[in-house]
Amino acid sequence: MDIRTGSSIKEETTTINTTLGELVEAITDIALQAGKTEEEGYALASLTLEKILREQRRREMGES
Repeated sequence: MDIRTGSSIKEETTTINTTLGELVEAITDIALQAGKTEEEGYALASLTLEKILREQRRREMGES
């Protein structure tokens, strides 16, 4: 339930079939555009990929 609005939040998930390399490339491209410097862009990409992998691991550990 969303405390701010009092309504429930429905989470939708979509599955996209891609290779790991394509995923890394897409995230890096977006992060480089979002970052103020190239270094910041790569840092953003790294943090994003780390978060995705960590969340996936948590889901897998919870399902076991």
